[in-house]
Amino acid sequence: MKEWFTVEEAAEYLCVSRRTIYKLTKEGRLPAFRIGQERHRRFRKEDLDKVPRPSEEVRTLERLIKLSAESDPVLAEIWDNENDAAYDRI
Repeated sequence: MKEWFTVEEAAEYLCVSRRTIYKLTKEGRLPAFRIGQERHRRFRKEDLDKVPRPSEEVRTLERLIKLSAESDPVLAEIWDNENDAAYDRI
């Protein structure tokens, strides 16, 4: 099993862009280790596994913002008007 990842490999592993890897590193949310004269970044698998995956964050966000007329009576009343009749057919 692979223990150390390059920036490209880390991005692929987490299903994010290289830019996101750099951002996570800059914010201190993902530790990076510098190696060699050119100071290339390397990431440990155990650190990558601690970073939330985009799909997990999206699912959490969807649960928070999911609104429906059934779950919110005030919202149902706002939506139940003649101006929104076109949306009722969707």
